Amino acid sequence: MKEGPTINSVGKTFRVLEFISATKTGCTLTELVKGLGLSIGSAQRIINTLLELQYLGKEPKTKILRLTPRFLFFSSAFLSQSEIRETALPYMRKLNQDLDEVVNLGILMNDEEMVYIDRISTTSHILTTNLQIGTRRPIHLSSIGKVILAFLPEAEQRRILNRISLTKYPSKTLRHKGDLEEQLREIRKSGYYADKSELVDGIFILTVPIFNHQGQAAAGINVSIPMSRVLEKKNKNRYIPLLIEAGKNISQALGSASQRGSWNKERERR
Repeated sequence: MKEGPTINSVGKTFRVLEFISATKTGCTLTELVKGLGLSIGSAQRIINTLLELQYLGKEPKTKILRLTPRFLFFSSAFLSQSEIRETALPYMRKLNQDLDEVVNLGILMNDEEMVYIDRISTTSHILTTNLQIGTRRPIHLSSIGKVILAFLPEAEQRRILNRISLTKYPSKTLRHKGDLEEQLREIRKSGYYADKSELVDGIFILTVPIFNHQGQAAAGINVSIPMSRVLEKKNKNRYIPLLIEAGKNISQALGSASQRGSWNKERERR
């Protein structure tokens, strides 16, 4: 819902930046125009402005456009201003030390993607993934995206479900939206996600939601475990209780009144 007048050129500029950032190696002006449906003139004016401000760089020979390190200023500013990240960090460190596993923190970026905003990766064993702070993933392919989605109010959850495309971002396990909805119900019932990663082979993921001061699911925290280290008894008796405790403590620290009571009470809210 729009809250007031908007500036069309600003919107186009951010669409250009999002398009370029989504490519692995950058793109040309022609690819940009085709991908966004912009006129060449409009796209060229935006590109020239961003080049002049040094937010974009262009390869002299290939004409490929790429983001510049100037954007790191914004990511650093966001992370330093993120209450969830600052609050969660000590609990993430303790969980990492207690379990000797990689711990990730993420939030929803929009109605289609989640983004990782922190990561504690110090372990005694090697875990090879391409995840880093700032990495974005489709909501329905991410355990963090799923646990947040599972605990959203019904109307908000339905809006996001309607935007999710299993064709654009295929899943290894979900054939229909109904499969995802069933998975969300199971997550809400148990209070956590426990399954093999959709994104990285050989990894098992345990994930719980984090609630803000309004009692809303605002983030998710997970533990990434190499399949060689996964034992069902250990998961149930040690990993899951410690992860749930961490999620509950972070939620309480953020002011979630529901987390001062029973975790199960919050799971059943709707």
